[in-house]
Amino acid sequence: MSTALSLSHLVLTPALVYVVVSDLLYRRIANWLLAALLTLWLLHTGLQLLQGHADLHALTIGASASAAVLVAGYLLFVMRWMGAGDAKLMAVLCLWLGEQSLLFLMVTALAGGLLALALPVLALFERGLALALMQLNAWLPRPAAVPLPHSLREHPIPGIPYGIAIAMGATLVLWGSF
Repeated sequence: MSTALSLSHLVLTPALVYVVVSDLLYRRIANWLLAALLTLWLLHTGLQLLQGHADLHALTIGASASAAVLVAGYLLFVMRWMGAGDAKLMAVLCLWLGEQSLLFLMVTALAGGLLALALPVLALFERGLALALMQLNAWLPRPAAVPLPHSLREHPIPGIPYGIAIAMGATLVLWGSF
């Protein structure tokens, strides 16, 4: 069992927290975040390859899983069963998680099922958090105003914030081996 924090822990943990909040309140996973995660992975992997420290087996599994997730995610997106941000997030996380990417996909599927079962409770939590955020927003100066969360809009966006399940799956795999 490893006792040192890896770059994956340092990069992915705050990114996954951001994903949970953003997807819960706004049903969005920011492209800038996905691009930053991909860029950091490419730089880190490139450096490891140049130094001869890359685990080619893990790299191959992660890249293969990432490609498969992108293809499947695109098909699910076309059928409107999955958001594009969810598919892109899962693909980039497969790159970061390497040989643990298959475990990540299984844990994420289980977390998605639990999330679906907990949807009524999640909706109450989401609305409470949105109301609290709007109270905080009243105290902020206007240029820093927070956008209205989707649950408080006249026509809320339907669906499950699957980014939460994805973040849960990645977090469990990432920190489970720590």
